[in-house]
Amino acid sequence: MSQFEIGVNTAMFDGLDNDIAFSTIQKAGFRYVELAYNQGYVGDMPPELFSADNARNISGLLEKYHLKTRSFGATMNMGAVDAVAQFTRRIHFAHLIGAKWINICVGRQQDRQQIIANLKQLAPIAEDKGCVICLENGGDPNYDVFRLVEDGAALLDAIDHPAVSVNVDAGNIVSLCPDVDPIEQAIAMLPYAQHCHLKDLDVIDGEVHFTPIGHGQLNYVPMIGMLEAKNIPCSLEIPLRMHRQRDSYPLRGDAPIDPARSLEVLIQSRKTLEKWLGSTF
Repeated sequence: MSQFEIGVNTAMFDGLDNDIAFSTIQKAGFRYVELAYNQGYVGDMPPELFSADNARNISGLLEKYHLKTRSFGATMNMGAVDAVAQFTRRIHFAHLIGAKWINICVGRQQDRQQIIANLKQLAPIAEDKGCVICLENGGDPNYDVFRLVEDGAALLDAIDHPAVSVNVDAGNIVSLCPDVDPIEQAIAMLPYAQHCHLKDLDVIDGEVHFTPIGHGQLNYVPMIGMLEAKNIPCSLEIPLRMHRQRDSYPLRGDAPIDPARSLEVLIQSRKTLEKWLGSTF
């Protein structure tokens, strides 16, 4: 069995109870969960979501389904006036559920200096809780401060703290930077990264639709071996309820996806990954 950690991001279960999400992830043969509490992508983010009560609820579900968590999706506008207070809650929540890597698309280029200032305040808080803030390359103009590898490297240099790293997402490159080779660019980000999102997709009439891993247009084969060699933990991020419009902005469907469909997609993805890795996980 591979020691390579591949989990499942819960974005594909948007609108469903976490009990259903965790149960389906377990049935599909995965052992790790990344909660998707991403502003603007999966509905409202009320403060109660980051409470100690909810952390106990999540920890209970992890125990119930014999799952673990290593990472936490917490995208938000880090240029907001109250960003430090908002994200501090997220750090404390991540610590309570046992997540080390907090993955976040951080905001717009126009707010770059405020984003950097806020992350400089937050980095020591994350370090104190044993967490690492992983800046994720964005997929639409709301999160264009980090588009390509040079953007991410410049942010890391400006923040200059060991509790800030990178979360690589090749799928986001397709929508925000369609003229760039997404896998080549994602591979260039790996030296800066501590986490990675794996998503596959098809572009149909200029819109991005998400698929099981290995069933879309992204060829992860050159990248998977590097991720395994570097032991960079990954999550499958397959947000089935939404697609990206021609302008790259996300559009959520009216109803949650049938868990049976999510199970099918996860099993298909796991089989592809095991074929690429040459072992189960």
